[in-house]
Amino acid sequence: MQEIRTPLTARLSIRYPVVVAPMFLVSNPPLLEAAARAGAIGAVPSLNFREASQFRDFLSAFPHDLPFGVNLILKWGERLEEDMKAVVERKVPLIITSLGDPTALVQAVHAYGGSVWCDVVGARHAEKAVKAGADALVAVSHGAGGHAGKLSPMVLGPWLKEQFKVPVVMAGGLATGRHLLAALALGADAGYFGTRFIATKESAAPEGHKAAILEAEPEDIELTAEVTGVPGNFLTSSLAAFRDGKGKAWKDVYSAGQAVAFVNDVPAAGELIDRIVSEYLAARAALP
Repeated sequence: MQEIRTPLTARLSIRYPVVVAPMFLVSNPPLLEAAARAGAIGAVPSLNFREASQFRDFLSAFPHDLPFGVNLILKWGERLEEDMKAVVERKVPLIITSLGDPTALVQAVHAYGGSVWCDVVGARHAEKAVKAGADALVAVSHGAGGHAGKLSPMVLGPWLKEQFKVPVVMAGGLATGRHLLAALALGADAGYFGTRFIATKESAAPEGHKAAILEAEPEDIELTAEVTGVPGNFLTSSLAAFRDGKGKAWKDVYSAGQAVAFVNDVPAAGELIDRIVSEYLAARAALP
């Protein structure tokens, strides 16, 4: 299929500007490998591996010829220093940071030629990330699964691109090739797909989570800070037990974004990426 090239695809040696977002307790090595083999790139939170030794084992075992990324949460980091050391030693191609100052990490990753992207929800965080030397901003908009911002993706992504003149990856509500086309038309350099990939065969999400994604409507998503202390989007149906003290954060509370509106099946991840690219090409050709 025809490549879709942007500065970020060139930097990461991928065919399509499709990023399978790092999702806590959902992203896993099979999902990352499937994304890479299909021409995209996926990332996994380092904390999806319970022990630092398990994270190192993953880094050693993952095919060295495939692009992939690791998400490091800088604010909640008992293991942060150890995990940072591991990604630098492995020379992970892409590091995506959340919730913290990335300055030291950017310096270490740039030293071996890797890229650092920073999750941001507004200008204040974006300014700090750019000052630290981030290679791209992940514009986490209203409607994104997990931790999310308050601004529309129609505004946040292009606004950050205009303000800071760095590549922007658009997150929040993307599920189809039409969404990818819209993101690139607004000036984004890639699209961040999370919720859509929860419902894939390779995803580590439990079957109950996948089934809930298939059944949900966008109005079934609730933005709340009560799960982690930071505003995030979750399936309302899964919050009830948590609020009654019977469910555990993340394990029993299902993260999801408003893109559930467009999730109707559970394909293989590679098949889904092919579908997104085909939809993108068809939508672009059909524009008036």
